[in-house]
Amino acid sequence: MSGAMRGPEKADVKVAILTSAFQIRGRMPVFGMFLPFINDEQKPTLSVNNAVVLGVHVTNPAAQMVQSEMLVLKRAIQVLALESAPPSGIVLSPRTEPLMLYTEQYAIMGRWHMSPDMRIQDFVDASAVQFLPVSNARIYALFQAREGIIPNAQLAFVHRSTVQSYHSA
Repeated sequence: MSGAMRGPEKADVKVAILTSAFQIRGRMPVFGMFLPFINDEQKPTLSVNNAVVLGVHVTNPAAQMVQSEMLVLKRAIQVLALESAPPSGIVLSPRTEPLMLYTEQYAIMGRWHMSPDMRIQDFVDASAVQFLPVSNARIYALFQAREGIIPNAQLAFVHRSTVQSYHSA
């Protein structure tokens, strides 16, 4: 009989997170299943280890820095892009719609996953999760950007509170 209690499984996921001011690239420790972890309403931040931080605007004086750990407020995340194969166990709705979605700083085009019965015009506000999944994502900066912003991702997530508008692509 084992007396040791085991916590949730931990995986380090290679990510690029875009906020209005920075791109934070590194390894995000994920405890347990990926989607419940990032969408946990009780957890206001995500951690990125060995973070390479880029000031995304060419005028940002904080051009680049490296931090052993960067804590990012989830509500500030406009795009969370996976830079490696998605972790096992991610189950997304098979229904996708080709849409171009806009945040304050980025346009994200791809195949947006939504439940089979959801109307396209309701999917942002009617989604039960904080982060909306998009496959085959193309990311476009809507400002004069510094070199090095991630241009695409096999799978990315956009915080629904940052969405301003969208249309069919």
